[in-house]
Amino acid sequence: MKDAKVRHILHSILDSVMSNRDIGCKTAKEIWDTLEVKCQGTTAIKKNKRTILTQEYEHFVSKSNESLTEIYDIFKKLINDLSLVDKEYDQEYSNLKFLLAFREKWDLKVTSIRDNYELDEVSLVDL
Repeated sequence: MKDAKVRHILHSILDSVMSNRDIGCKTAKEIWDTLEVKCQGTTAIKKNKRTILTQEYEHFVSKSNESLTEIYDIFKKLINDLSLVDKEYDQEYSNLKFLLAFREKWDLKVTSIRDNYELDEVSLVDL
């Protein structure tokens, strides 16, 4: 009876596209497992995604035509995506990575920020 209630709840909150993917599932657990794989991927997919995102993070540099806001938004999304695959970097490393991603024309400002802020204490948004 509890399984039927949970199945009903799951079906009622899913849109038609997602609901169609789990129609053949007999139990709430099967529905949940199907949704988990669809939304998060298998363990191998997560591991591969983590590797790709880590490489993107490690090689992150700004493009010459990007504004400060665009650079921040791209970097923040990358950090958030890494967090979703259980990969976190400490605050100081992320702040330094962000600052070092800027082009040469920002060198004076980057140096000033590095000299005047404790990178392990300031948040990325405050930076």
